[in-house]
Amino acid sequence: MSEKNFKPVPVISINHASMRVSNPKRMVEWLQGIFGFPIVARQGESVVFRVGDGPQYFSILGEATDKPGYTHFGFSVENFDPNEFIERLTALGYEQSIYPDPGKFTLRNRGTDKGGAVEGTPELFIGDPDGIIVQIQDEKYAGGSGLLGDVTYAVPEEAPTKGLVESIELNHCTLGVSNGAESLKFYQSIFDLPVDTYQGPTPVLRVGTGNASLVLYELSGPEAKGVKPRIDHTCFAVKDFDVNRIEKDLGEFGMNVLGQSWRATGPLQTYYTQRMPDRGGDANGDTKELYLTDFDNNVIQLQDIRYAGGCGALGDVRGTGVDKPFEPCGCGAH
Repeated sequence: MSEKNFKPVPVISINHASMRVSNPKRMVEWLQGIFGFPIVARQGESVVFRVGDGPQYFSILGEATDKPGYTHFGFSVENFDPNEFIERLTALGYEQSIYPDPGKFTLRNRGTDKGGAVEGTPELFIGDPDGIIVQIQDEKYAGGSGLLGDVTYAVPEEAPTKGLVESIELNHCTLGVSNGAESLKFYQSIFDLPVDTYQGPTPVLRVGTGNASLVLYELSGPEAKGVKPRIDHTCFAVKDFDVNRIEKDLGEFGMNVLGQSWRATGPLQTYYTQRMPDRGGDANGDTKELYLTDFDNNVIQLQDIRYAGGCGALGDVRGTGVDKPFEPCGCGAH
């Protein structure tokens, strides 16, 4: 074991999120119809969409599956050195393996058959306590080729339409975890992710210096019965966020508009929740959060570019919530 005393690594941003779906071609068309995402790279048959000005991206795996869902998400760190990070993970007690099972990590070199460099594009993956996979890459990583994965198409493949909303960045990932305290310890032992806001008992871990976050939702309430740990949803920060306008546009796009609802009841639905003080929201219920489901019931959230998981009409007021994470707040929803 290394004698070095490694400190948690500052995270620059959420780098990407990836999803597997039942019909990749249909999903690509659907996402481009809503977001207008350009395609900037391919990893084999998998499609890499640029988010905002990049290098953030969102990818759809190329092979159809009967087990759809998010596959993993990624963090960007400064001056990523895979060998140094492996030394760091080993010093923390994590083991290298051929697959990133819980508490284990994997280094792969993505070759040209998967859109990587001739010598291989190094990519590091680690499984959290529930087996949720987080990828660790350089801040320049864009899902492309080159040693840093930063070489994308010189001319992006533009979407057929402008889209309904303009996404600026990946705002957050929410994970459904089996043991919140254990997951919090895991992420904070490796990464510098301070908690500055709570949604009831749920901690919002700040990613970088902006509004991005990682949210750890403990699957402990009655509504979580039978739900397995997973990436619950990702969120895109969009320009000109207006729930009524976006609902109208999504309805015309073919989505089923539910209005205010606790959750969706099926695919291709859009709904909003009004987060109240018991979950760190506004006293008047003005903290509206907009969601949509795809063909496979995967959930995507849309919020204002100032959204930080906090209070206020835009969710931009930080410092709200309880003092200790994962302790029931008495609202009956956790």
